[in-house]
Amino acid sequence: MAKVTDETLRALLERAELSPSPADVERIKRLYEQFLDRLKLLHAADLDRDEVAGHFSPGGEAQP
Repeated sequence: MAKVTDETLRALLERAELSPSPADVERIKRLYEQFLDRLKLLHAADLDRDEVAGHFSPGGEAQP
């Protein structure tokens, strides 16, 4: 799992002018790490021959 430092997360929250409670910061941190992991999967997808469209099918489609 990707890790975000407390310092980085606090900087992002400050930039957005947010000041959540410590409990909320921990929840945000977990969600942010999940987001980063999923984003890495999308970036790693080999779409070289495919046309990218505005539709995402989580189960994928059968390839010929």
